[in-house]
Amino acid sequence: MRLRPSQVLYLLVGLTLLLAATAPAALAGPDSSTTAAVSMGDSYISGEAGRWNGNSIAPIGDKDATDRACLPAGLDCQVDKSRVYGISDPGCHRSDVAEILTASLAVDERVNISCSGGQTKNIFRASSGGVGQNGEAPQGDQLLSVARSKHVKLIMVSIGGNDLGFASIIADCLTRYSTRTGPCGPSQQAMLEQRIPAARAGVEKAIDEIRAVMTEAGYENGDYRLILQTYPSVVPRAAETRYPEAGPERTTQGCPFYDADLDWARDQAAPRIGGVVKDAAAARGVETLDLLDAFQGHEICAKTTSASTPVAQPAPQVAEWGRFLGASTIQQGDLQEAFHPNAYGQRAFGTCVGKAFAQAPGRFSCSGAAGVDVTGLTLARLGRVPGVGGPEGKGDGSTPANGRTCLSRRAPVGNRNVGRVRLGLKRARLRSSPRLARLRITGRSSRRFRYCVKGGSGRVVAVFARGTKVELVATTAKGHRRRGIGPGVSTAKARRAFPRRRRVAKGLYRAGPRSRLLIRVRGGKVRYLAVASSHALAHKRLLKTYLRRAGL
Repeated sequence: MRLRPSQVLYLLVGLTLLLAATAPAALAGPDSSTTAAVSMGDSYISGEAGRWNGNSIAPIGDKDATDRACLPAGLDCQVDKSRVYGISDPGCHRSDVAEILTASLAVDERVNISCSGGQTKNIFRASSGGVGQNGEAPQGDQLLSVARSKHVKLIMVSIGGNDLGFASIIADCLTRYSTRTGPCGPSQQAMLEQRIPAARAGVEKAIDEIRAVMTEAGYENGDYRLILQTYPSVVPRAAETRYPEAGPERTTQGCPFYDADLDWARDQAAPRIGGVVKDAAAARGVETLDLLDAFQGHEICAKTTSASTPVAQPAPQVAEWGRFLGASTIQQGDLQEAFHPNAYGQRAFGTCVGKAFAQAPGRFSCSGAAGVDVTGLTLARLGRVPGVGGPEGKGDGSTPANGRTCLSRRAPVGNRNVGRVRLGLKRARLRSSPRLARLRITGRSSRRFRYCVKGGSGRVVAVFARGTKVELVATTAKGHRRRGIGPGVSTAKARRAFPRRRRVAKGLYRAGPRSRLLIRVRGGKVRYLAVASSHALAHKRLLKTYLRRAGL
């Protein structure tokens, strides 16, 4: 019988759908071999004011070597803000020194989706009432795309300040000082208190949205770290200010506020705003990084700092770490940069983030001091977050809470096991055996246990059958190998190591005719190894179910 063209087309479509249904899913999300850290939120984390190395009132040129966007052109300079904020920046001012980029993090990629002016509604997904900024999708929707394509290990969030009217507070305090109509603190404190309930609810919803996005992308809470950071005080207390209240330098040097307002901002407003973030995080069981004292000794107009001049450009140890607010701010650059961490401040934040990530999950504070460099800030553990890690160990999960540990970075993959986790073991055995019960389970369900690997280099998943026995064990850790072959190794090398391999499905091979070892390849690399029971290997549909259950 001769087939008509339309019949051929139907057959091809059907065959394509069949192959798609039987092929194992490609590694993505928490099982991706590409790790990433993400920053979300507002201008304090996007890198706003990252253009500036300290402050100067110079009107032209490189502004006494403070302007990182300056391209020298004779006595003046040609300003190219793309050198700092990127060519394609839509107005979010994501600088090249944003904390997520400068922090010491053991990840492959860093992704900054935060945006200057961001409020909690800009984090919500569009389906939950979220709105984008500058032509971009809401940050929650952007996160989903990242989380699906990479293994996100860390999400840093700075949010809430704009919901509390941060910019309007600064504007009112500046206006009152300039017009000599009295301190702003009393009236602004009352306004702040009125806004707090809605702002806290917004921060809590933002956390919920981020969690929902990560769940949709296939993550469990233990697969990544979520840390909310607070805000630093960029101005000192009145007693720590190098200019008198009535002196003209308060205005020209960028700290135009009453003494009473400096004290209020440092000791009441900033802690109160940070408290909103910390309270919301505590309500949702999320880590926090308190940055209130991060700029201590490096605030704008502090006695222990100095501005740049034509004859002296202070080193970071004695420079101001925040962008000043004055006539020069507008003359030199963008007003929106005022009262934000400058390049030094952003690098200081990066130090804090790196140090927090190197610790086990918890609540932290990060403090600066007069005379310290941007790498010299001190991290302190304030306590643990219930249900999230413990007081000792590292952020890679190598020594988590309650004495539990992760599987070794390097472990043999046998014909029935990946390290300590073996086929045939019952669920109760995994939880009660002294040797196995010490392993940290980062995610569990009725049909699988997921284990961490030291160094955060991958994960091991044990999948159960209805009889509660382990029917499949898989690993994405690069140090877990058989005959020198493991995740990350080239497909060509795997072919040479297993010449008798047998194809099970597209990209999935059995190491030999009688071997229990499965090798998944994609994009020229081995993506995972797995060992499966004889029963699973004899029934392809069942094997496919186990692999899907493992998230592979």
